[in-house]
Amino acid sequence: MNGHTIIQELNNKALEDGYLYKLLKKIQFNYGVFLFNSNPLQLTQKEFLDILRFSDILSRSDTPLNRNIALKIVSTLFDEYQGNEIYQFFAQNTMIKIGNFPSLKLLEKEGIGFDNKEVELDKILKKTFQQTSHEGRFFTDSQYETFLELVNSNHYSFSAGTSFGKSFLFSEFVNWIIKEKNSSENIVFLVPTRALITQVKEDIEFNIKDNNYKIVTNSDIPALFKDKRFIFVLTPERLLSYFANKNNPTISTMIIDEAQNIVSSDERSATFYHAITLAEQKSIKLYFASPNVPNPEVFLELVGNSTDESKSILDVSVVQNKFFVDFTSNKYRIYYDFVQDIEYDERELNIHSFDDFLMKMNKEDQSIIYCNSVRYTVEIAEKFSRKITISNDKELLELSKYIKENIHSEYFLANLIERGIAFHFGALPQELRKQIEELFKRGKIKYLFTTSTLLQGVNLPAKNLFILSDKIGLANLNELDFRNLAGRAGRLARELYGNLFVIRLDLGSKTERLLNFRNLPEIKSQILSGQKNFYQNIGNVLENKEMTNKQMSAKNKREIADYATVLTYQLKKNVPSQLIENFNQKINDSKKLRKKMLDFNIPEDALMLSTTIRPVYQEKVYNLDDPFIFDTDYSAKSCRKILDILSTNYNWHAEEDGRYLGNENRLGYYSVLMSEWIQSKPLNFMIKSTIVYHESNGIRISINGDPTNSVVFQ
Repeated sequence: MNGHTIIQELNNKALEDGYLYKLLKKIQFNYGVFLFNSNPLQLTQKEFLDILRFSDILSRSDTPLNRNIALKIVSTLFDEYQGNEIYQFFAQNTMIKIGNFPSLKLLEKEGIGFDNKEVELDKILKKTFQQTSHEGRFFTDSQYETFLELVNSNHYSFSAGTSFGKSFLFSEFVNWIIKEKNSSENIVFLVPTRALITQVKEDIEFNIKDNNYKIVTNSDIPALFKDKRFIFVLTPERLLSYFANKNNPTISTMIIDEAQNIVSSDERSATFYHAITLAEQKSIKLYFASPNVPNPEVFLELVGNSTDESKSILDVSVVQNKFFVDFTSNKYRIYYDFVQDIEYDERELNIHSFDDFLMKMNKEDQSIIYCNSVRYTVEIAEKFSRKITISNDKELLELSKYIKENIHSEYFLANLIERGIAFHFGALPQELRKQIEELFKRGKIKYLFTTSTLLQGVNLPAKNLFILSDKIGLANLNELDFRNLAGRAGRLARELYGNLFVIRLDLGSKTERLLNFRNLPEIKSQILSGQKNFYQNIGNVLENKEMTNKQMSAKNKREIADYATVLTYQLKKNVPSQLIENFNQKINDSKKLRKKMLDFNIPEDALMLSTTIRPVYQEKVYNLDDPFIFDTDYSAKSCRKILDILSTNYNWHAEEDGRYLGNENRLGYYSVLMSEWIQSKPLNFMIKSTIVYHESNGIRISINGDPTNSVVFQ
């Protein structure tokens, strides 16, 4: 048998059997047409037994593809056959074989038990070895393998699907560190945005119980807690501020979630990279996690660590059923997973309104609707809300009242909340966003309309995900973005599958392309590859020259400028890094530029904390003879004077976005906001003050974000 085991031979034969794919197509077709209110093709008794036997064989494999097909089979059959004893026997056996204990609990809710020694022995053995620190909670097979590798490594990087359970795995890892090190070490969770701080903090509070530890979310340690040990949850900026205080306690371990942000084409990627480089210099053990990245070793390479301790996990815990719904042709497609000879079937759509379709598909479940831009998100949510009556749920009505009293009496989000609808984007006030997330997790809010905040790691999955745009900002969603977004469909431990609906609402929509993605490409780091003249442009920033690409966006220019500041700091502080090494190799006149950086007259601590400001401006401000000090009243007039000084010295008209700080005419508005904020005025008061400012100054505002269509505010 060519050295193969019987199980391997059976798996190989199963994957070569066209009958498997015929049955896979049929069960996915049946699920799709039933969901869209049509009559499915009934499985014969033989087909039903055969597809379950395939799931049994494939679940015994060590290959992720085979195990994922087994999960797809039992998940797709669940709705129709969950009360069937034969289905339950095979489905429970499959979940035990792949170690998916959260989903096993869902199956066992039916109360059907079996007297099968193999199944029971498997369950007992796995539960014994894969028991976590929480009574009744067990690692999945993939989680357990990864946990063992984490505890046996001084650095590590892994990627996995969105529903893998990375947060729970890291909590268990921290529990192991606390126990192993006798509560003696400080640990930090590094998160990409402030929006994630509360979520991660709450996860830690729920999963980690040790009275010796204080969970801290800012860089200042009160004297009251100096004798404690700490688990920090910090953004890169807050971590840099923490490092700036040399009296702060030593950190031993850093867990970097959503690590793909380190190499993303984003203004904050330089700060992220800067923070982990400093952590590496301080001999902090680094552990990276990222969703669906095929080459997670890239993060270890960035900080000069061995890349052997890395793994891309391909096992899934929840499957997705994918559909394309075209309201321009009134047709829908059922897309097939694991079927070789056909990609999809197309059928007539009997519902002609997206709002009606959303209500029908949601039923009593929950749905997330991805809309991309804030304007479009609010617009679609408000339109849909007209179909929904006001709820009598006390908590929804209380949140609606809170919004009217604390933000604005006419803020339309309050009317949406009353109907179990909300929108979610990064600029929402933190307390409001937290309450929306909490009510959504508890099932009170049924419909959540969102921007790309979902791609920043915010943990808000739902049974149904509707994608209305193929954009993220002005850019196209790429393969990794789409995979991470799609992973929000389906909640581990709450359902076996999620439904993904890619929607086309008008002829200009190109959302269909999202379902044509296949294999994920490896992500690349500009620091390692030097692509797009990365290092030459850093040199151009230092010499105040034009970028090589004259059409480069303002955002990308700021990103390059930030890396130039990080490079300057690393060079002056003598921090070994891939950035310095590659700069020296790729730039011919690097010696001259190195001298220029070393000659900047800026305190190193200022450079460390201010990577978003070009060194030439930092030096200019540092050497100012007449720095302006606030008057005691903190009036808008004083704030305007400060903003004018900042605009001049930091060259805002060239460096900042012309719609915001780069526009001198907007500084009056910002001075009002600044004055109110410094004086700790409540949000509703600040909003009223800015409305008065616009009215009294006859400020023109754009309609729906269109600068060519504006009116005087009145």
